[in-house]
Formats: sequence, C-alpha cells, structure tokens
Amino acid sequence: MTGKIFTSIQIVLATLMLLSCLPEPLLVDDIPKLETKIVVSSQIIPNTGLVVFVSRSIGALDAGDDSDPENLIAQIAISDAVVTLSVNDNLDTLENLGNGLYGNIIMDWQTNIDYTLTVHTTSLGSVHAVTRLPDFVSFNEVSATIFDNGFDSLAQINYNLTDPIGENYYMINVQRFRSSQELSSLVNPRIFTKLFDDKEFDGQQKSETFNVLFQEFSEGDSIAVSMANISKAYYDFLKVRSDNRFSFVEFAGEPINYPTNVQGGYGFFNLHTPDVRVFILE
Repeated sequence: MTGKIFTSIQIVLATLMLLSCLPEPLLVDDIPKLETKIVVSSQIIPNTGLVVFVSRSIGALDAGDDSDPENLIAQIAISDAVVTLSVNDNLDTLENLGNGLYGNIIMDWQTNIDYTLTVHTTSLGSVHAVTRLPDFVSFNEVSATIFDNGFDSLAQINYNLTDPIGENYYMINVQRFRSSQELSSLVNPRIFTKLFDDKEFDGQQKSETFNVLFQEFSEGDSIAVSMANISKAYYDFLKVRSDNRFSFVEFAGEPINYPTNVQGGYGFFNLHTPDVRVFILE
C-alpha cells in the first residue's frame, strides 16, 4: 500500500514538537533472541503439484518493509533440506527446486486421509506436520471488473458457490496474475485474502460481491481469483496472520503467536485444491 507523503510545514513542526516531548528511549540490547526454527508453508498448484517453501525464522528487527525481497529470501531460505511426503505406505521425496522451494509431486490427492510432511535439515534438525485435504469446492460463477469509487480504482469480484453440507471454511485470494510467480511473493505476497465460513449458508448457495481493498488496479490488468475449501486449523492460522497482512516479513518473522501444525517449527503445512480463474479487468 503506497504511503502518503505529507509535506505540510505545520505537520512537520507539530511532529517535531511531539518528538521533543518524548522521554529518552530505554536500552533494549539485552533482550534475548528466540531460538531459530524451521518455517514451513505449502501450496498445491494446479497442473504442477505440491510446492513447499522451507525457511528459517528471523526476528522482527532483522527485516522490515524496506528489505530487499531477493536478499531476504537468500537469507532465510533453507536450500539443503530433504523434504518427504508420506501417505498410507507411500513415501515420496520432493524435488529441490532451489531458493528453499521443494515440490513437483503430482498425485491422486484424496480426502479424509493423513498426509505427513517431514523436513530434515543439517543446521536446524527436523520437523514434521500432518494434515488432510478438504473436499474441493468450485465457483458456480465468478467475475471481476473495475470499480471506480471516485478516489481509487478497485477490482470488484462477484461470485456464486454451492456449499456442501457440513462445516466448511473458505479462502478467496485475488492477485495480479503473472505467468511466472515472483520469488518475492513468498515473502511479501501482494494478495488480497478473504476468509469466511458457512455457518449462515450451510448446504446452500452463497452469492456475494466485494471490492479488493488496499490495491489500485487499471483497465487491462490481469488478475487471478482463486477459491479453496480449507481446513478449520488453517483457517484459524490465516485469521491470526491476517492482522499482519501488510508486514513484509509475515512468512519470515518469529510467528510465535500463530497457530501451527508444524511439530518443532513454525508455519503451517496445509493441503487444498484451489479453483483458479484469470480475468482481464474491464
């Protein structure tokens, strides 16, 4: 989100006066750093397979919104891990794709069975996580258009879905579409995420129109709109993380207060199959 630059002399003077009234800051040099741990995030990419990003956690003072994405990825990515995925009696080793990415496993994904991810590293030991794949839910209809409110040019999304009977949790992501995803998006995803559950429409159809906030779009922009039925545990993780959606290091920092299913580490191993649609805004 582009910050506004305030040039008014009155604002500058008022700010300087307020700063002059602040007490001397306390020394914080002796605050101990938390133990560095493995951080895991995952995604099933249609027609590509499972991709897992393995990194090391860093402190809040080690990076900020002005950090260079490529340098930060080089700093946190763990590129010498052995990452395996097991289900039933089958064990597959994910291919090392570089930059902390592991994956390219395409399989017949099944619901209601346990998938176990294990990450072995030489420097930080091992972690593992278990998850299940929720049922696939697709859009019935979805569209994306430009909405000009007189101040900003926003993307407006209209969708309709049929909710399966039972407890379901949904995630809709909207982002500018590129044929090759930038590495920096793993650290600072320019993604608008909408989370909701089906408590008010269980087993029924749901229709909604919403605007993609905090980003400005132009006519001709290509955007990807995806929806996935996700687990409650991952939904809870995303709800907590959404409070930090503008933080550059939301994937890399010390997520000590986030829910996690990674035993011995941070992050979240999740499986879901998104329904992805690409639009050119008009």
